[in-house]
Amino acid sequence: MQTQGEAATVNPDAVARMPEAVFVERWRLLTGEPPAILLCSRRAMLALLVESAPAAPFVPPVSAWDMGGRNDS
Repeated sequence: MQTQGEAATVNPDAVARMPEAVFVERWRLLTGEPPAILLCSRRAMLALLVESAPAAPFVPPVSAWDMGGRNDS
């Protein structure tokens, strides 16, 4: 697993050099199905995927400090 610092040093063209079968496999891992079409630019495909994904609602976590000692039952 990469750290955030290591991810920043990855060559941005790595996706373009990835074999097609590996790209399709990893796309399937993300979406649950293979891509309907393969565009000439994988960056464009990933941009479309990100743009079309709905934003997850933010639910702030309740910290243990806020719940400390309360009994809501």
